[in-house]
Amino acid sequence: MKKSLALGILIGIVAVIAVFIFVTRYSLLVTKPTSDTRLQAAATINPLADIVSQIGGEYVNVTTILPPGASPHTFEPAPEQISSAQNVKLFFAIGHGLDSWLKPIVDSVPNSLTVTVDRNIQLRDLPLDQRDVDQPNQTVDPHYWLTVANAKIISQNIADALTQADSIHKDAYAANLSSYLAKLDQLDKDIKAQLSSLSKHELITHHNAWGYFSDAYGLKVVGTFEVSPGKEPTPQQIADLQSKVKQYSVTTIFSEPQLSDQSLKPFVQDLNLKIAVLDPEGGINNMGYIDLMRYNAKTIADALK
Repeated sequence: MKKSLALGILIGIVAVIAVFIFVTRYSLLVTKPTSDTRLQAAATINPLADIVSQIGGEYVNVTTILPPGASPHTFEPAPEQISSAQNVKLFFAIGHGLDSWLKPIVDSVPNSLTVTVDRNIQLRDLPLDQRDVDQPNQTVDPHYWLTVANAKIISQNIADALTQADSIHKDAYAANLSSYLAKLDQLDKDIKAQLSSLSKHELITHHNAWGYFSDAYGLKVVGTFEVSPGKEPTPQQIADLQSKVKQYSVTTIFSEPQLSDQSLKPFVQDLNLKIAVLDPEGGINNMGYIDLMRYNAKTIADALK
């Protein structure tokens, strides 16, 4: 009898321990996912990574491939960046020549999927005078994330991709999407209110990244200093820009932190212009998408008021 009682107690203890272990592991996997259990994703640029993070929430671990301060137009991934992406299941990209450097990374990761987030977005053709002569086949402006309306479409595309890859958490992705879209709606209203009362609307930019933004918010890019990032303008292009400065009474040139302004400075000094910094990527100050758009809108408003 004593042996039976002792055996029963032992079996009971083992059962309790087994249940405890099962509940603990189940809790970690379902309610508090760890970096090992979350869906592993990567995005080519910081604004895109932030949107993925907003939609994915606690169930997605997202990394940004482009280092802070680097230009996506001139970036080449280092071997260590390729090796660090081996656990990624979903790669999110802008496409259209902006992040073609992603291909060798994706090619090195078996069973991964690349999602270009442009589905249902009305892409903007690059004007002839803003096309890179070194890339004649690139006729579409890839900077489409720089309007809130397009960010809403990007968010939906990301939510669809996450749901397809991880349907167990589809309700969480849907709830995160709804919450984020509401924030984007408010952002769009705020930017429109901020820029609608400006007396000037013409911009001369360092790089041709601001066409979508200008179209969306009643601005106009009348000139670009570097049609090809990192390539100095020709004397004819300089003369054309000087004419635009006078024609539109431009007082400020908008540069970018990802591009060197050494060749821009003499032009600015000769015409007694100011430089204001717009940031299409937000990587340097690690700004999320909403803060990034607010920053750019305020920078333009302050320069053109």
